[in-house]
Amino acid sequence: MSLRVARVLVLVGSVLLLVGLGIVLRDPSIPLGVPGEWTWARLGEAVEPVAVNIGLGLAGLVLYVGFVAIGRRDLGRSTRGWRREALWLGALLVMGVFAQLAALTAAPPGYGTAKIVTLAMSGSSGYYNVARTEMADVSEFLGAYPEWIREQDVYHIGTHPPGLFLTTRTALAVMDAFPGLARRIDEALPVDLANAFREILGPMPRADRAALVLMASLTLLACASTAVPLYLLMRGSGYDAVVSWSAASLWPLVPSAILFQPTADTAFPLLAASALALATRRGPIAAAVSGVILAVGMVFTLAFLAVGLMVGLMFATAPEVPIRRRAGLILATGVGFLTPTLLGWLATGANPFLIWWWNQANHAGFYVEHPRQYAAWLWINPVELAVALGLPASAWAVVGLASGRAPRVSWIALGVLVVLTLSGRSLSEVARLWIPFCPMLLAASGAGQARLGGGAVTLAVTALLMALQVVMMQLTIQVVYPDV
Repeated sequence: MSLRVARVLVLVGSVLLLVGLGIVLRDPSIPLGVPGEWTWARLGEAVEPVAVNIGLGLAGLVLYVGFVAIGRRDLGRSTRGWRREALWLGALLVMGVFAQLAALTAAPPGYGTAKIVTLAMSGSSGYYNVARTEMADVSEFLGAYPEWIREQDVYHIGTHPPGLFLTTRTALAVMDAFPGLARRIDEALPVDLANAFREILGPMPRADRAALVLMASLTLLACASTAVPLYLLMRGSGYDAVVSWSAASLWPLVPSAILFQPTADTAFPLLAASALALATRRGPIAAAVSGVILAVGMVFTLAFLAVGLMVGLMFATAPEVPIRRRAGLILATGVGFLTPTLLGWLATGANPFLIWWWNQANHAGFYVEHPRQYAAWLWINPVELAVALGLPASAWAVVGLASGRAPRVSWIALGVLVVLTLSGRSLSEVARLWIPFCPMLLAASGAGQARLGGGAVTLAVTALLMALQVVMMQLTIQVVYPDV
């Protein structure tokens, strides 16, 4: 079989997978999960998409697809080195934000940028209510956090370190301190979002609305920015510019990274990909900085325990590196992690290790209150992950992994996720919970395209199919609101 035929088969297979996904999403008799345990909700019949919004969203996504193809072609023929790559990476960051906003535009009213209101809904997060009502004295709140978190629920509040509360409190403080800025933000709100604030949340101080918009905007920026460390991760893993671009340029079209806006989960891939990109450098300073990033991540979520394991495995399995040097890199990472962690403990009086202990205890309590059918989720998790990553990207990732061309980080990420599933620590909701690990899996897609000789056309078709999947999912399911 020629490489051209193989490429066509992968793309045709991706189309068939998307057709199958569309049938599943449109058929209410097929549960999106396990009934009685966890299912993703479909949009009700009363929700009516707006044709103009769909058209605008698709037009924006098509522009992004054209940008991706031009970048791939230019990098393939350029000999101007890192400056040319830096220019394209900067453009990718800007266009990534544009692509994600375009995808949100295509959603029905109330399910695009209007989802920002969920940041103030306890069923979706709860951080806003705590930040506004219980953090008048931030130092006192942090000092009592280990005891406070012990008594919290098994959902969003009880399973997270204080980072999200601190971020929310900071955003509120900024808008309280600069009412002029808050007014300008509030007056510039899109009609859809302004209506959502009024109809869903009701009366709310202008500064609070502006703070929620600020947090959502920073989350979107962080999410789109993930393409940059993903590109650097590929380059550090030994791939050339075009292969790296083929992986990184698909990130802004990853369905889970768009549908779960504006939840903080979509910002965490930036930290995860950055820590692992530094791990490819194999230097003590890079390793220490990677440890610092892991420490920052652990202020927000225990998911960075798994990311830290990946970083450790990257160093431990580094080829052609003496064992003593590998151990030194792991040690440097540990020093980088412990230094800000212990300084934070000293500054706040809050024992981070005790906080993490109660976070994991609360997380374990979730499965006590909401038991899961272990066997059912063993096969549902990988299916949900493939959809969350994007079926066209997943198809190319399979090619990359099966051919042995995928980077080590993809194998390591896949292995860690298998362990998480088999351990029973991630049963359901992996489309959201595993977003931080998606960049490392997406890395395999670039290698898969390269294995079959894919060029700009192959990448453009793949990106277009990814965009179509995003719009299709935007029009059929909702994932951020607590209830339908």
